[in-house]
Parts: sequence; structure tokens; C-alpha cells
Amino acid sequence: MSRDERINKYLNFAKIESEILLSKENDYPLSIVKFKYEVDLENAFFFKDVFKEIYRYLNFPLLLYSGNDSFLLFFRDKKLHQSIVLFKKIQQKLFNEYGIKINNAGISVLHKKDDMQDLLDRVNKYFVISKRIPENRIIYGTRDFDFYNNEKREESLKTILSQNPNIQIYNLYKGIPMKEDGVVVGYENQVICFQTTQKEMLYLQKNENFLYIKHTDFPNIIKGEIAKFDYKRLLVCVKNLEFQDSSVIDREHIRISPPKSIRIMIEYQDSLIADGEIRSISIDSISVAVKKNMMEKIKKIKSKEFVLKFRLFAKNSIVVDNITIKSTLFNMTNNEIVFLIKPNGFIRAKISNYVVACEEEIIKNLQIQNKI
Repeated sequence: MSRDERINKYLNFAKIESEILLSKENDYPLSIVKFKYEVDLENAFFFKDVFKEIYRYLNFPLLLYSGNDSFLLFFRDKKLHQSIVLFKKIQQKLFNEYGIKINNAGISVLHKKDDMQDLLDRVNKYFVISKRIPENRIIYGTRDFDFYNNEKREESLKTILSQNPNIQIYNLYKGIPMKEDGVVVGYENQVICFQTTQKEMLYLQKNENFLYIKHTDFPNIIKGEIAKFDYKRLLVCVKNLEFQDSSVIDREHIRISPPKSIRIMIEYQDSLIADGEIRSISIDSISVAVKKNMMEKIKKIKSKEFVLKFRLFAKNSIVVDNITIKSTLFNMTNNEIVFLIKPNGFIRAKISNYVVACEEEIIKNLQIQNKI
């Protein structure tokens, strides 16, 4: 190891130890991600731009080169679940904007008993496992719990819920996540039973037979199927539990299904190529239902950049605004297309106001129906 390499090594150690010390002194969580990105120094400016975007997006986190095309990324004040969600957003952003796939990563969170080497060894263990498995996924865990192991996962969940039985329950009503508190009263054979509020019981009666469960110490949201529903005891039991890599609960912005039909025009190079109906809308994406022949027409276009035009209506059917916005095609399934949008401040405010108005109206009607 050269003199310069040794200096850089100990400077990195000083940065990591200072992050750990600050976390412990100020009592906030500290998460660490180790990920692989093969650097092409023949295209060094591209490499620079990619990492400039990471710094900008995360507001200048500690980001260190760890050797062998691997990097260490630190998240201040982020618990394990929050870090997983945030890193997945970074993965998606880099793929959308630069065509980069970051498949292998390990994530862990600082424990009060950890020193620097404990934390680095643990995140490296998860990183190595992520490279060995064929699915190319994120592997994560804590000092006490390895969530990649199904048997250990069951033990982990039981321990977590016995130590802290408080959970948050989410279910969707017309695209809006309804959140209530719950207290776990039992967990056995992959079935969680909890007591909740009368309001939550009424929400559950109006929705599908599944719900989402969130806990401060769970690495991901859990989706489960309702197995038992006892209104008198305010008791719900949920089976078929599955950790969700992503869920509607993790969305940064509320997505709603318009209460009234909204037609939308899809243009490419100033020409109308398709029209459809908005299925759901938020300030960062729009889902559009189109006919099969139009779907095939869009598939033939190599570019993913389109212009969307539509009008938003208030509940009294008066036109709120004509919206014209650039978009990026994100996903196509069956007869539905998801477009990512980046509205300017003016259009962002218009869409946000529309979503909030629809959300308030939906919740108000639900409360009137159930006399909440």
C-alpha cells in the first residue's frame, strides 16, 4: 500500500468513526449501504455525473470508495426500512436517468454496541451474500436479526413484536392509504393478531381482504390477508404474510383514482398517437388506460419521451386547468401505461391541489357513510 493510499484509508476511517460518534451522541439512527458499481475510467465524466447526482439527490451524504468497484453510502437519521426504501429510489433514479443497474447491495444499521469494524463487517457480509444469490437483490439485517434467512426471520418477527407490539395498519380506499394504530396480541405460525380502533374496523369493512402492516423495526412493509375479523372485540388476524420490496405505502406522494373520468392525450413529436383515461394520478406519475391497438402503437416507438395533455375537473365539473406536461414511459402492463412526470412549480401545485381536494372529498364521504 502506497503512502497516499494509507493516508486515504485512515481519512476514510476517521469519517466513518465520526459518523458513528455523531449518531450515538445525538441518538439518531445511522444506516450503511455497500453496493457495487463497475467504474469505467475511459468514461470518467459519466462516472462523475452519476455520483454527482447521488450527492445532489441525498443532500451530500458520506459516500466512500471501498475498493473492487464497491462503495459505502451512509444515511443519517434513517432506520433500516427507510434506508431500504431510499436506496431503491436511488436505484430507480439511476436506471431511469443513466441506464445504470445497481443489482447487488447490502444494508445494515448501527447498533449501540457496534464499533466501526462491527458495522463494516456486517454490511460486507450482506453485500457478499447479495452477490452470491441469483436474484440480484438487496440483502439486509441488523446486529440481532438476519432478514434474508426465512427461519431466522420468523424468530426475528416474534422477538420484535414481543418487545414492541405497537404497529401501524394501512389499507387502501380508492387509492388513498388509510392509517390507524394497532397493538399485536399474538403472533404464531405466520399469523399476526392485533387489536385496533373502531374507525379502522369500519375502513376494513369497505376494502379488500388484505392490508399492510408497518413497524418501526421491520425492514419492509408486510402485506397480509385478513383471516379473522371480530368487530365486537376490535380484533383482526392476518395470515399469508409477505414482506413487500415496494408498496403503495412507500410512495412519497399520495396517488388517487379520479372520481370522474379524465381523458388524456398522448403525443410524440407533436403528433397525437394515442388517447386514454387516467386511472390514477400523483404529482410524480400518471397511470393511463389505453386500448390494445394504441398500446401496440406506443410499443413500436423507441423513445420513452412523450407529452401528455389533459384537463383536471373539480367535483362540480368546472374545468380547473389544462395541463400539458413532458413525461417518461416507465412501465406497460396489459392495457395500462405508467408515465413518470416532472412538473414545474405551477403545474405541480395544480396537480397537488387536485389530489388533495379529491382525497378530502373521498374521506369525507367515507366518514359520512360510517358516521365517524
